[in-house]
Amino acid sequence: MMQQPLSCHFVQRRFSLCFVFIVGISFFHGLFCCTDRACAQLTENDLSLHVQRPAGIQQMDILFDPNKYTAFPHVLRLEGDELLLTFRQAPREQYTRHSHPQSIITIVRSYDLGETWDLANATQMAAGGGQELSTIYLGDGHVGGLLAMHEVVPVAEAHRIGKESPAAWPRAEYPSRSVGGFWCWSENFGLNWLLHHTVLFAPGMHPCAAPIRLESGILLAPVYGSLQEGQPASSVAHFSRDGGKTWSGATMLAQGSRKTRAYAEPAVLELAPNHLLAMHRVEGAANGRDGLFWRNQSLDGGRTWSDPVETELLSGACVRLMKLSDGRILATYGRRVKPLGVYARLSDDGGQSWGKTSWLLRECPTINQGYSSSVEVTPGRVLTVCYAHDAAVGPTTADGVYMAPNSGITGTFWDLPSSSEDN
Repeated sequence: MMQQPLSCHFVQRRFSLCFVFIVGISFFHGLFCCTDRACAQLTENDLSLHVQRPAGIQQMDILFDPNKYTAFPHVLRLEGDELLLTFRQAPREQYTRHSHPQSIITIVRSYDLGETWDLANATQMAAGGGQELSTIYLGDGHVGGLLAMHEVVPVAEAHRIGKESPAAWPRAEYPSRSVGGFWCWSENFGLNWLLHHTVLFAPGMHPCAAPIRLESGILLAPVYGSLQEGQPASSVAHFSRDGGKTWSGATMLAQGSRKTRAYAEPAVLELAPNHLLAMHRVEGAANGRDGLFWRNQSLDGGRTWSDPVETELLSGACVRLMKLSDGRILATYGRRVKPLGVYARLSDDGGQSWGKTSWLLRECPTINQGYSSSVEVTPGRVLTVCYAHDAAVGPTTADGVYMAPNSGITGTFWDLPSSSEDN
C-alpha cells in the first residue's frame, strides 16, 4: 500500500513524540531517558551482533572543549580536499542538556580531507537555540543546510514563551519550544550565512538528516514531528524546485500512531532516478519493539511511499545513509545498547537487506553518542564523524559538584570491507 501525499502546510505545531519529555524540550531529552530500557527488550534476539572492526582504522578527537557541550556533527565535502563540519555547541553544565539559551551552530573546515581541522577560524550561526545544521553542497560555492531551531529561555523566563518553570530543575531541560525547520544557504563555501538567506519551510517540525538533491534537480528535505497536538511523531518530506527559495507542503513518509509507533529522524537516499529509500528511528512502539530502524521506499520521486517495514538494525538513535563509489549503501549509527559504539552496516541491494557484520567504528563509554555523518574521502576509504562522551563518569569539581562527562566530536577513518568480507 502506497501512502498518499499530505498536501497541507504545518503551522504552529510542537513536538509531541512518544518519548520521555521534560517541560519545554522537544525530542532530544527523550532519546537519552528511555532508549536504554526500550532497546533492552530486543537484545536477546538482536540480529546485528556479529561485530568486527574494519581494517585501516585511524581515530581522532576533532574537538573536545571542556567548557562546551558539543554534539550533532555533519561533515560535507566541498571541492578538492576541503571538508566542512557543522555541529551544535552550548555551555557545559552539571547535567547533560539538549536545550540551552546560548546554544549555537559552529562551523569549521579541513583542507586535507579531515586529517587536520582549522578550529581557530571557526564561524558560528543560529545563536540562542540552534540545534543542528545538516548540509549539502550545490556547487559554485553554494552550501545549503537544514537548520533545526528552538526558542530557549532561562528558567525564570519560562512564562514568556507560554511555559511553566520545570519542576525537576536543575535536572530538567531549559524551557523551550520548537521554531521549526529552516532552509539556510551560504554563497561563499559556508564561510558566511546571511540572515536573509533563510526560509522557514517546516514550522514546528525538526530536521535531522541532510537534504538531498534528486537526479531531477529537486531538493528533498526530510523532517519529523507531531502533526497534531499530543500525537506521536511522523516523518515527512518537503520539496523545492528552485534551489530552496520556495518549498512545497509536506508529503507523508511514515505516519506515527499510538496504535503502532512514532517515526522520527528520517534519512532519505536516492538509489536510482525516482527510486528513493527512507529509514526512520522509531519509539513508542505498541508492541514494545523500540530501537530498530524501519524503512520504506518511493518509486515515483517521493510523491508516494510504501508502508514502512522493520529492519534488523538496532540502534536507539538516528541512522545516516550514503551511496558509496562501488554502488553499495552505507548506514552508520550510534548503538545505545551494549555493545555501545558507532557502527556501520552495508547493503548491496539498495537497503532491502544488510550484510551480516556490524562494523564497529568506535567504542563509546555511554549511550550519549552517535548522530554520525560520513564522507568517502578516497574510493574505499571513509571518514565517519560522530559525537560522544570522553568517559563513562564525569569529574567532580573542587566544590564537590559532579559534572556530566565531556562531549565532543570524534573522527574515524576506516577502510570499506569487500562484499565477500561482509557476507
